[in-house]
Amino acid sequence: MTSGFDAFSLGLFTSLAPAGVVAFLALALVRLWSHDHAASVRIDRMIACPFSVVLVGFIASATHLGTPANALHVFSGIGRSPLSNEVLSAVAFLFLVGSYWMMAFKERFPDAVAKPWLALACLAGVALIACTSMAYGVDTVPTWDTPYTPANLVLAALLAGPVLGLLFLELARVRPRALECALVVLAGLALVAGTAVLALHQGSLGGIANNEFSASTLAPYYPTAIGVHLAVGAVALALAGLSLKRVQSRRTTLALRVAAGVLVLLAVFVTRIVFYHLHMTVGF
Repeated sequence: MTSGFDAFSLGLFTSLAPAGVVAFLALALVRLWSHDHAASVRIDRMIACPFSVVLVGFIASATHLGTPANALHVFSGIGRSPLSNEVLSAVAFLFLVGSYWMMAFKERFPDAVAKPWLALACLAGVALIACTSMAYGVDTVPTWDTPYTPANLVLAALLAGPVLGLLFLELARVRPRALECALVVLAGLALVAGTAVLALHQGSLGGIANNEFSASTLAPYYPTAIGVHLAVGAVALALAGLSLKRVQSRRTTLALRVAAGVLVLLAVFVTRIVFYHLHMTVGF
């Protein structure tokens, strides 16, 4: 099994980074189709928020390497190691988004440059989610090497990311009604599907064992964590839905979205912690 610290740091990364990417995609979608220069400038400034969310998660995951020197070994496996591909995709995304954000402060930053750059960053973000979701396909860890693992991570990103996207859109003072409603609906669907996949994963653990114990004994509180995930996620989405009202103060809307963002990340983090406590090799 992983140590508590490993579970915390990796759980933080897989909760924050994919969610930050989806929130960035929401901002980027508005920016790519915007014809309002003032709104585009505000979105460009606000891109620092999803960038920071992903960066915090990445820094947390780096503590899992033990020492900074081990980062060099991670990059040596690019192309053949899922972990190396994950790290490379994270670095590429952070580089593209961070450099875009800094360039956006230039007095002249034409859309002919900004939009292709932003589109490339979006592709890097999609690659990051894909690589992160596939990083746990390890034959020797049967509790992780299941179809539920990538599905759980992608659905968690689609749950937390849209809610964070709503918050960042409000901070940018951009309120595209159709997109906001679509983000809440997407998060709601992800919560339902994600809870179902988590339950299926928990149910599959009874059939996984090594020469010492059954996988189901590693996290007897998994059903409780799934219940917390569903309940807290539902409250977060209710708050996000209430924030869509137009007949309320901006302060109220912002407070609702901040609370929704915190709660939805908590809902995801609870199950990510359990996932890392399910580490079990085939031999021991």
